Parts: sequence; structure tokens; C-alpha cells
Amino acid sequence: MNDTIINVEHQLIPVLIKMELEGVKIDIKTLSNVELELIELSNKTKIQIHRFANSELNLNSSEQISELLFDVLKLESKTKKKSNSSYYSVDKSHLNKLSKDHEIIPLLLEFRKIVSLLKFCSQLKKVNCKTKRLHGNFNQIGTATGRFSCSNPNLQNIPNVDIKPKENEEITRLKVLESKFREVFIPKQGCQFIGADYSQIELRVTAEMSQDTFLLKAYNGDLDIHKLTASEIFKVKFDDVTKEQRSIAKSINFGLIYGKTANGLAESLTEITKRVHSEEQAQKIMDDYFKRFSGVKSFLDGLIVFADDYGYSQTIYGRKRPIPELSSSRMSEREKGKRLAMNSPIQGSAADIIKMAMIACDKAITKNNLKSKLVLQIHDELLFEVPDDEVPIMKILVKKEMENAVKLSVPLTIDLKIGKNWAIAH
Repeated sequence: MNDTIINVEHQLIPVLIKMELEGVKIDIKTLSNVELELIELSNKTKIQIHRFANSELNLNSSEQISELLFDVLKLESKTKKKSNSSYYSVDKSHLNKLSKDHEIIPLLLEFRKIVSLLKFCSQLKKVNCKTKRLHGNFNQIGTATGRFSCSNPNLQNIPNVDIKPKENEEITRLKVLESKFREVFIPKQGCQFIGADYSQIELRVTAEMSQDTFLLKAYNGDLDIHKLTASEIFKVKFDDVTKEQRSIAKSINFGLIYGKTANGLAESLTEITKRVHSEEQAQKIMDDYFKRFSGVKSFLDGLIVFADDYGYSQTIYGRKRPIPELSSSRMSEREKGKRLAMNSPIQGSAADIIKMAMIACDKAITKNNLKSKLVLQIHDELLFEVPDDEVPIMKILVKKEMENAVKLSVPLTIDLKIGKNWAIAH
């Protein structure tokens, strides 16, 4: 790790200490209401699932669920049995592949989601008896890419659900309940939250690192990157891009920097369009994408070559991640290594930038002798607890410090919102 990254991590320590000591206020009444509704929904879902089983079913037993699906209901498995197991996997990935085959599958997926949300409710209730606030533990090098991890509870997993109606999409009761989790985070009396979220930071990092002509044009011209992508790969005018085409382009833009395969893209396209897409169709779209965005293709290929030669990937600012998978004798491990080699420099550079922004905001708050506090960091978003009379100056300060934390070939921009709970300020 070079001096720049070491300096960033060292400067970040006092910022994190302040965050952990400050904590964040939780609306226990709202949280309890959400919990009660989840329990009610859990019970209803259990009853619906048990209607398909002739005997008592333990929903925590993978073996019993596998037996019900593939022996009793005679569903056709989309995967092979594991060599050390007598039953088929019923993990989330496999169940998603079976979701259209029987009405029990969406119920099983929903039940598992409810169980995880109920566990999260219990964790959020663990407020400090003296401060009456929740104090999470932030680990600044908790992940291989340099992103934060968080524990007690893991606030990085806070549900981020948009319940605005979309075409052909049903807003379920579970989605509504998921969307309420950010409502339980509230500022203390006399304060408001300011939420500031970097806009498409990983794609902007990709533009910086690849110097792809189209990406640079889009961001420096303040164009809608997903519409521009759609217009290029579908060969239509920018203003004629449909919502579906934009959604497909968005899936491609974000998916390919994570090393998404043609098979993975086919699944995403099927979900978006509600029409089955083959792997061959997805591969054709990927090929068209990389023809138009040749700079991105060369860049991603170069990241793999670099990591293969040196044994590690590296961010813009010099953070290194060892990738031993690339030298594995197993093809599946090498393929995983290629995906890590492509994504780690991008995700890691975004992590470096958010850390620099946190340091810059903290210094500016101290310099201006403000009472505002940075209370949460979630991925590319910062959440500040701000006294009412400091809101005007903090809006200017946060925007300035975050958008100028580093200088890239394309502008960094943030979405800034204000509100009496995190849902409003997100």
C-alpha cells in the first residue's frame, strides 16, 4: 500500500471514532410497528407454503425444502446435486431460476427475506442504554477492495427499496415494509438529516480510468449515460430511446464493470423485459456494446493482464488487492479472478474517493466551528445530523467538499436531500 492510501487511512481514524461515538438515533416505535407487520406477514406466508406440503415442513431445513420441491412437487432442478449431498441446492440463486416453475418458489424467497429483515429489526433495537442511540462499528479496511464493512449491526445492508411504481412491476407489501427501514433512522430534536450520495461514481471512475470517448462525452456534457449507451448499442437517436432500452443499457453499464457474463446478462434482460433472452442474444448485445465503447473493452482487458502479470489489482490512488485466483489451476477460480481484476480497481477507487470526502467534510466542519455531525457512511452515501440553523451552510459545505474531494477527467456530482428521517433524506 502506497503513502497516499496510508495517509488517507490514518486521517480517517479520528473521523470514524467521532462517528462511532456519536451514533444515530432510532425511532423504536416505528421500528416495532414494522416488526409486528413483518411477523404477521411471516405467519401468512408460512401458511401459504405449508398448503403445498402434505406433512409438517421445517422451513429452515434445506433438505426438507429440496425434498418438497423435487420429490413431492416434481419440479425439474436447474442444477446438479452437490457431490457431498443427497439433495439439490435450494439457495437463492437456484430458487430464482425456478421462480416461474411453481407458485411456491416466490413464497419461499419472500419468507427468507422476511426472516432476514426480522433479524435486522432485532439488531436495530440494540440502542445504547445511556446515549439512547445506536452505535455501529465501522471497519475501514473490512473488505478486500477498501470499502467499509460495518458490524453490530451491519448498516451496509440497510434495505434500499424504491417503491415508486414501475411498468409491469407489482409493489408488494414486503417491498413497502422494506422501504420503511430508513424511516426509523431519525435526527435528534432540533436537527435534520442531510443525505449526500455520489451519482454513478463507479461509472465515473470507469470513465476516468478507461478514457473512453463516449463516457467522457456523456459525463462532461451532463448527458444521461444510460440513454447514451442505449442510443449507441440500439442504433437509435438519443431522444428516441425507450424506457426499456434505457433499463437494458443501465443493466449493461453496471453489470459489465462487475464482470457480468452473457448468461448473467441474459437473466437480467429477461427480468427487465419480461421476455426470455438467450445467452446468445445477450452475447450479441455485449459485443455491440464493446464495439461502441472500445475504450472500456481495452481498459477491462488491460486490468486482467495487469493483475495476471503482477498478482494484484490497483486503484487510481495505489490501493492494491492480491488476486491469487488468476494463477489457480481451476478454470472457475481463474474466471472469478478475472472478474475481481476488472471490478476491484473500480470499486476500490470509489472507496478511496468516499474516504477522502469524509476527511474533507470533517475538516471543513471543524474549521467552520459547526455542530453538525457525520453519523453514517453507507457505500457511496454520507448522512449528516445537522442543527436546523446550520442546514444552509452545510448544504453548501457538503456539496463543495464531496464534489471536489478529488479531481478527475469527469465531474463528480452528488444527490443531496434533507429530511426528518433517512428515507426522506435519501
